[in-house]
Amino acid sequence: MHYVFVDDSPLQYDGYTNLRRAIGGAEKAVGGLAAALAERGHEVKVINNTTYAHMADGAYYTPFGDTWAPKAADVVIAMRKPSLLGHLRNVKHRLLWVTGAPDYLTAPANAPLWESFTPGLIFISEQQQRAYKGKLKSAALIPGVRSSFYETPLMQDPDPHEEALNPELYAARQAVLDAMPKGPPSPNAIVTSHPQHGLAWLIDLWCERVHPALPAARLSIFSASLAKAARGEDIPDELAPIFAKVQAAAAQNVAVADPISDDGMAAVYRTARVHLYPGHAQDFACWTLSESQSAGTPAVARMLGGTSERIANGQTGYLVPDAEAFANVTLQILKDDGVYTSLSEEAKRIEHRHTWASAAEALDNFVAKLT
Repeated sequence: MHYVFVDDSPLQYDGYTNLRRAIGGAEKAVGGLAAALAERGHEVKVINNTTYAHMADGAYYTPFGDTWAPKAADVVIAMRKPSLLGHLRNVKHRLLWVTGAPDYLTAPANAPLWESFTPGLIFISEQQQRAYKGKLKSAALIPGVRSSFYETPLMQDPDPHEEALNPELYAARQAVLDAMPKGPPSPNAIVTSHPQHGLAWLIDLWCERVHPALPAARLSIFSASLAKAARGEDIPDELAPIFAKVQAAAAQNVAVADPISDDGMAAVYRTARVHLYPGHAQDFACWTLSESQSAGTPAVARMLGGTSERIANGQTGYLVPDAEAFANVTLQILKDDGVYTSLSEEAKRIEHRHTWASAAEALDNFVAKLT
């Protein structure tokens, strides 16, 4: 089957970009699903704002307007924008991949597109799918995570046979293992949420409840926009008060860092004690929460958006109703090695893992029902 993704995101990316630098969750999802579909034997192409036509991780990426851009497909997947559904004319099935709140889908302006194309809808969580009030066929396709987050080859003991076959490689791997810290991580917490998705609330909670009870604890905020501000670059006016709050919390061990590549963030998650996720009513994807859970990082989150579909409450982390509970369980994970270890080991279990291979299989099944 011939799949074509269409994404007009301004980011220039392909299926390997996330291995070099941080990119958005939706862009990363295109690369992950495209690669998984190619692995299943499909012909997969992506039309986006890449600079030149090329192959990457099994899929063919081409810029808009390129001579080699596909003109037909069995299935077109338009990313987020209904207007992209008509980018190709000769198409058997059209799908819209919805990554945010579904309210816009029932706007009168989109009615002509639904009547013309009758597309299927792909949602990223069951709660998001339930919030849709229209009549188009839909499926909840749970996003996967890259293997960087759940495969840790260096954490495995080297094969004894390697010593005889390649003594230098064996010695190098053993040296890495010996240098790795043993036991649970230090009381380090991380947050990856958009600054406007509860970060100010979380910093207040950290400064008033968590840090006074555990002065050694550290909170690292991974945010590209706030990291720019820390370097003296301009940021949107609405983020200025939040950055000021971050700066004021430096004495409480609060710091900002740039998001990095998947391999880098996987290492960050494994050296963190807990992932704090304030949540937001319209954040159904919780992209980074899925990744940190796969890496074995316990999480604490409010019951907003899609958090309940990413955390197994009481097993891999905690979903809490209020600030008091948020602070209490955060401190418990930061202080108690047994609690941390239990949650971490459960999070890494394969039963809780979502892969792009399973997402690709679910997509094929949905498309088959449209035929």
